[in-house]
Amino acid sequence: MPPKNFTGLRADVQRELRNLERLTDEAQQLTTDVSEPPTFREIRAAGSILHDFYTAIERIFQRIAFEVDGSLPGGPDWHVHLLLRMASPVEGIRPPAVSEQLMEILGEYLRFRHLFRHVYGFELQWKRCSDLLSGLPLVREQLRRELGALDRFLESLA
Repeated sequence: MPPKNFTGLRADVQRELRNLERLTDEAQQLTTDVSEPPTFREIRAAGSILHDFYTAIERIFQRIAFEVDGSLPGGPDWHVHLLLRMASPVEGIRPPAVSEQLMEILGEYLRFRHLFRHVYGFELQWKRCSDLLSGLPLVREQLRRELGALDRFLESLA
């Protein structure tokens, strides 16, 4: 059986990483220009950026699960199981996509995204949004590094 070509997957991951960079830039601009106290629009914007940030990461993970692992997790907690799977090697298929340390950090962003989808925007708290926004550059960079290792592995299979 010929080796699988992951060129399309690798390009999709790079595109989502660029989207994460843009979202990080938006977060930086928002936190630099935020009012004191933050307006409801600023808080809602922060929530939207955080929502989009984790959604982009989850798109990457879905593509890896589908293209490399061969399936997506199912059930009502599939989002959590997808994140857990990305921190685990799939024997005979791939190494972990992310470290357990990064998985723990990303779990905070997943929980926020769940909250964002299930509460009214006026219930969001600036402190929580601000804390998560401030972590975006480091999270993005760590994700880029760790996915880079997976990218090199996939490239070696071709």
